[in-house]
Amino acid sequence: MLLGMEATISPTPAWRSLLAPLTTSRGYRALTYHLLGLPLGIAYFTWFVTGMATGLGLANTLIGIPILTVVLASVRPLLAGERALANALIDAEIDSAPLSPGGEGWLGRFKAYWTDKATWRGMLYLLLRFPAGAAAFSIAVSVYGVALMFIAAPLLAPLDSLELGIWEPSTVLQGLALLPIGLLLLPVAAWISEAMAWASRGLARWGAR
Repeated sequence: MLLGMEATISPTPAWRSLLAPLTTSRGYRALTYHLLGLPLGIAYFTWFVTGMATGLGLANTLIGIPILTVVLASVRPLLAGERALANALIDAEIDSAPLSPGGEGWLGRFKAYWTDKATWRGMLYLLLRFPAGAAAFSIAVSVYGVALMFIAAPLLAPLDSLELGIWEPSTVLQGLALLPIGLLLLPVAAWISEAMAWASRGLARWGAR
């Protein structure tokens, strides 16, 4: 009985905690979020910059203001998708929100899009997804790419595919010398991804709520 209780309350081994981002779905979900950040950020940035520029350019006509209003009206639906993505991939735990700011009658709803603070904050957040997503994508690809390259070094070296600046390994044996480095770098890459997920979670909780 005592042995069973000790087994139940025994702490998680340090090595298991160290490898948690690699041995659980959490790390792979975070990596997926980072990889999606760049294409989504480009899409948001293109949509808002093009829409706002077009609407402002036609603001002196009857069509300019409706175009700008459509752009503003798209913010909350896009934020709903961002909340779902952040909740599923980085455990943001953001509550749902209405798809429109409300308002009585068509004139009230029209005015609400222009005066709703959540809409303007959400637009800023979606625009920030471009630089933030590009940075997360680049860092994730770089750190994981280096770790996986070293792990695959025994296969890549004989193909003359490794160029490390001062050394160009060209044999399986030389590639094997890089394998332990890759195995050490892989958890480092995973924890860098975890740190970026923490930052992305805070940004999402601010802007996508």
